[in-house]
Amino acid sequence: MTERELADAVRTYIDRVVNQRDITAVDECVSQSYRGSGPDWPTDRETLRRFYEKQYADRPHWHIDVQETVQLGDSVVARALAGGPVVVDGTAVTKRLEWLAHYRLQDGLITEINLLSLVPHGDG
Repeated sequence: MTERELADAVRTYIDRVVNQRDITAVDECVSQSYRGSGPDWPTDRETLRRFYEKQYADRPHWHIDVQETVQLGDSVVARALAGGPVVVDGTAVTKRLEWLAHYRLQDGLITEINLLSLVPHGDG
């Protein structure tokens, strides 16, 4: 894959798994040998799947907009804005945040996601 195709693969994954709430994207786009790191970030593929299933329940209208990507070799770094209503103790509160994550891909599959930075942008 070219560097551009790697970035497109990451954007497609984020769109499918978060914006379209398509849990099959984890199985189709993430390697079985996946490893993740970062504050409260899932470290294996099954935990990643459960993370998104919980997110679908707690953040039913959560949306991520990838602002930019940088590609080098087998790596993509993405900066994105995320937000939407979050259910806290039965009440929906709007949350917004900006994040930076590193993705490593091999043979078209995500083998690593490393959450590098997460910055809340106030509650609405």
